[in-house]
Amino acid sequence: MSSDNPFTSPNRLRRGSAWYGPLTLVLLFLVVMMVLSLFFRVSEIQVVNASEYSEEEIIRASGIQEGANLFFVDRFSAASTIFSKLPYMDTVSIRRQLPNKIIIQAEGSAPAAWMLLDEEYWLIDRNGKMLGTVSEAELSGYPEIRSLEPVTVIAGVDMMVAENDERNAQRLRYLQELLTPLKAEGMLPYIQWIDFKNPQNPSLRLDNRIVAYLGEMDSTTYKVALLRDVTEKLSTDDAGMLYYAGGNSWTFSPD
Repeated sequence: MSSDNPFTSPNRLRRGSAWYGPLTLVLLFLVVMMVLSLFFRVSEIQVVNASEYSEEEIIRASGIQEGANLFFVDRFSAASTIFSKLPYMDTVSIRRQLPNKIIIQAEGSAPAAWMLLDEEYWLIDRNGKMLGTVSEAELSGYPEIRSLEPVTVIAGVDMMVAENDERNAQRLRYLQELLTPLKAEGMLPYIQWIDFKNPQNPSLRLDNRIVAYLGEMDSTTYKVALLRDVTEKLSTDDAGMLYYAGGNSWTFSPD
């Protein structure tokens, strides 16, 4: 004989047990959050530093403090803050190391060239990031960048040109591709200026006696290596024009 007691009905028991799973998950989540909040506190911040900034400056710029919860540290926000406060920073990565350590790996941006903008001297790195203003005396050893017109100039931010200005955008792309091999070949200190007036064939002045025309933006790394070899073979008295003739050929036209 079946029972009419609702408190012992199988359907009643099944309806009650439906709450056990979600309730268990909520309680488990609360326990985990409590453990995380009580333990895993940051007690060490290590900086692997290859920049001109001190470890203290980098830690202070990150906003990460000892005692913060290791898992609640916003690494991406901290890295973004470092970039905004320390413009000479090129790359930043932040990672956690259990049980209580934050590791900040930082690499600085080295100046590669300069631009004269609104009567101020701006240093830029090899990627076109604006590093900040300096005095004229601090420009030695870096070439001037000519005929490139950025629309936004902010320290620590990559140079930007107008969206609808394709010709100026092409100049910027060529600049970004050119500075890295020039630096790798050790040529930057010997270059007085790089002019992007014609983005299809920019020019640069070497040793105050040679103007090299680079041609279109292709095989730039190889082209720069060839240019270094050619100029090393020229006499110190040679002056004139160098024209990239394609392939592995440069043509010299003396004054």
